[in-house]
Amino acid sequence: MKIFVIGATGYIGSVVAERLRADGHVLSGLARSDASVAALSDMGVTPVRGAMGDTAVLARAARDADAVVQIATGGFLAQALETVDAAMRTTDVILDALAGTDKPYLYTGGTGMWLDTGIMVPERVVTEADPVAPPYFYAHLVEIYRKLMSADAVRTIILAPGQLYGRGGGYIGPIARLFNGVRQHGFVAAVAPGDNAFTYVHVDDLADLYALALNAPDTRGLFIGATDTVPQMEVARAVSRAAGLGGEVELVDYPTMRALNGRANELDFWLNCRASSDKARTELGWQPHRPGVIDTLAQLPAPLDLGTVYPEPKRQAAASQVSL
Repeated sequence: MKIFVIGATGYIGSVVAERLRADGHVLSGLARSDASVAALSDMGVTPVRGAMGDTAVLARAARDADAVVQIATGGFLAQALETVDAAMRTTDVILDALAGTDKPYLYTGGTGMWLDTGIMVPERVVTEADPVAPPYFYAHLVEIYRKLMSADAVRTIILAPGQLYGRGGGYIGPIARLFNGVRQHGFVAAVAPGDNAFTYVHVDDLADLYALALNAPDTRGLFIGATDTVPQMEVARAVSRAAGLGGEVELVDYPTMRALNGRANELDFWLNCRASSDKARTELGWQPHRPGVIDTLAQLPAPLDLGTVYPEPKRQAAASQVSL
């Protein structure tokens, strides 16, 4: 299968591209810069020079492919507000290009679209049947989801992963923010009781889900990709152990956490985002089997070079551009 990928050089995208190529698929990938062209070529992915929102480039690449996989959707947190028009235009162009073909268009969402799942009932676990309730900077994704889920002439699939971990880690999410705190201050800050929780997924298990969704000829609809749900305090102590701090954390209040590590890390000790992947396991036969997030953190080298994980070195430039 010829697959056009948007976001193939990112943390998720690079692992997904590796998995799809291992299955024998031929990949092309959107390349916004010379560096992206070089990175894609090194991965064995044919570069297509352009950016999200480039209608002519996207339309041509989509029509030439047997499937489109969109992993980059326009940025994280408040950064997403800068690319709303390009994100909306990208979806419209691809839907138009694939109309009437029944080719799959696989779009990447996230369990953050159900923030906060536990305001009234902290243990509540969301499924695909729950209405999305995104924060303001992802509000435009509701319209994108609506377009995707109502498309009649295109086989649309949305995968919504939990918080990602594995392979040295990306630059987004609670784990990355905890490691950022260690690098800046020399300790792990936490807010008691820290019994709020997020559902995580190993990046390689997630890549398996992409492969399954594309290989099943009738797959369409929304699927959550998430595995173990872990309280934030447990993750904080695991990061502390990995950083050589013996599992010790320094308890602070919410305003202090915000001053130390930013608003997002403050919310990491407040929000719940618990999700079930029963649908993906039942309908697609997904069998995630990599170590859980706590075990994976425990397997990091000791002593740990804090400059090599969450994010891994090649993600550090991108990390500096994220709005928190």
